[in-house]
Amino acid sequence: MARCLMRLLSVLVFLLLQYPVQAEIRVSDDSGRSLVLKQPAGRIVSLYAGHSENLLAIGAGDFLAAVSEGDDPHLFAGVPRLPFRADAEQILALSPDLVLMRPFTESTLGETVRILEKSGVTVASLDPPTWDGMGPYLSKLGIMTGIESAEKLWREKTAAVAKKVPEEGRPRVFLESSFRGLKTCSPSSWAAHVIHLAGGVNVAGGAQPLREGSPLAPWGEERLLTLAMEGIDVYLVQAGAMNPVTEQDVLSRSWISGLENARIVFLPEEYISRPSLFRLEESVDRLFKVLYPEGGVFP
Repeated sequence: MARCLMRLLSVLVFLLLQYPVQAEIRVSDDSGRSLVLKQPAGRIVSLYAGHSENLLAIGAGDFLAAVSEGDDPHLFAGVPRLPFRADAEQILALSPDLVLMRPFTESTLGETVRILEKSGVTVASLDPPTWDGMGPYLSKLGIMTGIESAEKLWREKTAAVAKKVPEEGRPRVFLESSFRGLKTCSPSSWAAHVIHLAGGVNVAGGAQPLREGSPLAPWGEERLLTLAMEGIDVYLVQAGAMNPVTEQDVLSRSWISGLENARIVFLPEEYISRPSLFRLEESVDRLFKVLYPEGGVFP
């Protein structure tokens, strides 16, 4: 009897060594949830373009079961697209094991979130990260998808994309993030760091964010014209849903002549303000060509 028990125990140990039990994955999101995944997520519905692009960047693009209608269709060809106010039935039909959104989206989808969670689907609400928060954010995406190199990839990429330019004579840049009240980027924002990596000087580096962690900072026309007297080389306009302006809108402003000789340049918001590891290299390259139109070849 004892010999049989020992033999059975040996078989169980062997099986456990050959097929180890997957430990539960535990993470917390930015809405205060303590999330538990029995295994890495393999079917993900992403309701924010930044989440989708960062999953693509870390190698988890094939895990996407659906993205939002705000996602770049060229990046996710063939992946179902959901409306911003997708209902629970639409999402559940895709059989996801993880739904990613941001707190702003969650605030408009309260009932949908409750139904998803009641149906056993894990919902993670993550804020678009600040620059300093990008590493931990990517690490969290990596943990949920079983990709261990996510944060390391971030460190390597940021080191590789920085442009080598002289400290002296860097172009002075002002970014218009929103025309409403004339807002610029806060010092901790993604946009401020892209300007720096591309070899520019953010002339509104002392801007105070609207609230802690916000990428936006109020500036106003009078302060802008004061800066213009000190010199602005490039007036960069973030164009998109956050700042829906046209070139004609900007050029027709009563104070625009006060910018003197500043070049006015438009850049799509996804290339200047969206926290996207996937777009980082192209974002820096695009802005570098704006700031150094003659090629920017430096010793």
